[in-house]
Amino acid sequence: MKKIGLLSVGAYLPEEKLTNTDLEKMIDTTDEWITTRTGIQERRIAKNMLCSDLATRAAQDCLSGFHTHPKLIISSTSTNEYRFPYQASTVANRLGLIGIPAFDLNAACSGLIYSMAVAHSMMMTGNITTALVTAGERMSYFVDYQDRTSCILFGDGASALLLSSDHPEHEILTIELGTDATGSDCIIMGGPEQDFYFRQAGKQVFKFAVQKMGELIDSLKKKIGWKAGERFFILPHQANKRMMESVAKDKGIPLENFVINIEKYGNTSSASIGLALKEAWEKNLFQKGDYLFLIGFGGGLSWGAAAIRW
Repeated sequence: MKKIGLLSVGAYLPEEKLTNTDLEKMIDTTDEWITTRTGIQERRIAKNMLCSDLATRAAQDCLSGFHTHPKLIISSTSTNEYRFPYQASTVANRLGLIGIPAFDLNAACSGLIYSMAVAHSMMMTGNITTALVTAGERMSYFVDYQDRTSCILFGDGASALLLSSDHPEHEILTIELGTDATGSDCIIMGGPEQDFYFRQAGKQVFKFAVQKMGELIDSLKKKIGWKAGERFFILPHQANKRMMESVAKDKGIPLENFVINIEKYGNTSSASIGLALKEAWEKNLFQKGDYLFLIGFGGGLSWGAAAIRW
C-alpha cells in the first residue's frame, strides 16, 4: 500500500502586531481579562496584504530548498479576497505551477485537515506524488472591532504543507472527518449585512470543541494502535487556551503534550495547526517514532483529525 508523508511545513505571519494593550485603547477590555479567558496576548494583522498574499508566502516557505514541483494544490480558506479567482489558482500562478489541478476548500477552522484528507485521497488513488496544501486566513477583515467578545480572538496568517509519496518519512497514518450540521448556524461570518462580521454561540461552541477534541484523541489512539508509554503530541486548532486546558484535565493528559502558541497569534482559523506545527518542528520538539495528532474543529460544526508518525 502506498505511503504518504509530510515532507515540509511553511508559514507566514504579517509583521504588524495587535496586542492586548492596543485593544485596551479601542474597546472596554483589559489585558488581564483577555489573557485569563483566552490565553491570547497578541495577534498579527495583515493591513496591506491580501489573503492570497499570505498563502503564497507560506507556500514559498514550504517549498524553499526543495527541488520538487507539486502536482496538486488545495487551498483552505474562509477569507479569500475574491469569490473567484479562487485562492489556489492565484497561488499556483504566483509559484509558476501551471497546468496542475488547483482548487479551494472551505471547512472553516477544520479546513487544513479536510484539505489534507482530499490531497491524501487523490494521491492514494491517482498518479500524484506531491501535493501542496495551503491555509491562508485574513480573519481581521471580518472582525467587528467594536465587539469586545470577538475582536480579541482573531489574527491573520498562513501555513502550508507539502505531502509526498516519494519521501513518506513523516507518514500520515489515518485521517478522520465529520460535521455536526445541527450546529451549522453556531458560527457565522461573511454573509448578508447582519452576518458579515464574525459571530458565534460561544458556550455551545466551547462545549462542542472540548468534547470533540477528547473524542478524537481517543479515536486516533485506537486507530493507530497506540500503546501506553508511547510519546504523542496534540496539535489542536488554536481557538482558546482554556479549551486545551479543559481537554488535558478531562483526559488526564499533561498540558505539555499540547503544542500551544495561541498567545502570540490568536485564532488564525485553518492556518493555526500548520503554524503550530512549523514552530514545533523548528524547535526539534519531535523525535523519530513520536505520534502527532492534528485536530481541527470549527464552523459547520466541523471537525477533522490526522495522526502522523514522526
